[in-house]
Amino acid sequence: MYISKDAEFEYGLRVFLRGFNQAGPEEIVRTTYSIAFSVLAAHDITEVGRKASATFFEILIGHIAARRLGRAPRKKVVIPESGAFLPTDYVFDPGKGKRKIHLPIKTSTRERAVQAWVHQLVLERIFGADEYLGVLVVATETKRNAKTDEVIEICVPGQLQMFQSRVAKMTRVDYLDPPQAYLDLARAHPRVDVRRFGEAWSEIEELLSGH
Repeated sequence: MYISKDAEFEYGLRVFLRGFNQAGPEEIVRTTYSIAFSVLAAHDITEVGRKASATFFEILIGHIAARRLGRAPRKKVVIPESGAFLPTDYVFDPGKGKRKIHLPIKTSTRERAVQAWVHQLVLERIFGADEYLGVLVVATETKRNAKTDEVIEICVPGQLQMFQSRVAKMTRVDYLDPPQAYLDLARAHPRVDVRRFGEAWSEIEELLSGH
């Protein structure tokens, strides 16, 4: 998925800077993947640390979503009965007549993924089950073995199913590089709607209208 040719990468950056207007799902996901992992790989080599990588990925996906939705995100909501502020993941309010979006972002579900479902549960308990769509965006589930340099996938599909059935229901989980074991959850029970990140763009209006 990584774009290694300089000319193709530079073209992808120009498409990204235009907000992916008229870009197809494959172009969106490959460009996003290449931008993200250029920085994440540099952080890995220079030993910057996982926190910086997670923060960069969160900001990158948040920016892409903000361009697509035409709204800046917030990271807190107001509790109606008290007026107090509740810290959250990114949340977007696309406007009247459209459902709001709760957008947690993770480099992998190994990084305390349950937080996304817990935040969704809290939002549902405060505002009701139909107010916020929960859309979790994840980079990948790959990991490099430091001793052998082998890259492997670490998948725990049963854990996602447990969160979905016992904690709260996320509307969907979008991956840049989805493992097949997780894509299969869209046809399993309990069902977790796992898809490729680029697909969200063609379906965003349908999602926001609540269909």
